[in-house]
Amino acid sequence: MMRFMFAGMVALACSALGLAGDVVVPKDKTPFTVQEGDIVRIAAKGIAGTQVTAKVTGPGKETVNSVSTRVNGRLPIGPGDHEVEVKTSGKGKVVVEITIGPPTGEGTTETYEFTVK
Repeated sequence: MMRFMFAGMVALACSALGLAGDVVVPKDKTPFTVQEGDIVRIAAKGIAGTQVTAKVTGPGKETVNSVSTRVNGRLPIGPGDHEVEVKTSGKGKVVVEITIGPPTGEGTTETYEFTVK
């Protein structure tokens, strides 16, 4: 009986893993479609000291992460790269406005749109 229960728990865990969505990385600003549960990651490049903010309208929750790279085991001088991660939370149209503000000038705002099916 214990083996049967263990096998059922393993099958349930494996099916839950199948519910995890894809990670979608747009390379341009053309509107696209994703599935509910997918994660959209948008790169925001800048120089050191760049501030990145994001605003999501629609069924999604944003998180802004700093991205650090290593070259020959060390952090290179200069990059201020970020990544905006949007986790979808329902069906509908999502608009993501990303403002990239370098420390030496005015910021720019980029807009991305996608539909969650």
